[in-house]
Amino acid sequence: MSDMIREISFHFEHPEEISKERLAQIARLILDHGAVGHAFVKENLRNAFLIGYAMDRNQDVIGTVILKRQKEKYRRQIEAATGLDLSDYLERGYTSVDPKWRGAGIAGKLISGLVERSPDQRIYVTIGLDNAAALKLTRNNGMSLAGTFRNPRTSRKIGVFVNSMKNDQ
Repeated sequence: MSDMIREISFHFEHPEEISKERLAQIARLILDHGAVGHAFVKENLRNAFLIGYAMDRNQDVIGTVILKRQKEKYRRQIEAATGLDLSDYLERGYTSVDPKWRGAGIAGKLISGLVERSPDQRIYVTIGLDNAAALKLTRNNGMSLAGTFRNPRTSRKIGVFVNSMKNDQ
């Protein structure tokens, strides 16, 4: 795997800079390997703030993470459940890595790359508190737990993690 990781290229682009074909590859990876609802994936990609993706030597998309502008209705539900004000935040989401490449550090590099390229952005992410791998990635990238809520549909306990901006300190 370590030899293969050297053949991976990492990209951080705004949606309008990405070809329709590449966006379709990113959407397919998310739909096939992401633990997310499918309803708004393509729309959220088109309206994203910044998209990080990794490609193998064959130019196939093998990992992605995006910073997106959250749908207001969903954001307000989280705010009502947690008491947080997330109105000035972008949501980090759609962390998806092809199963053949998991454990190679791709998601961590994509997350840190997005954060480095968005130094003035407040970022939040929602993660199931039973998802140890995602929790580790999130904490390793400087985000801390700001609130929790139960998903009304699944009763799963969800954490809301936020980044610490230098201006906040």
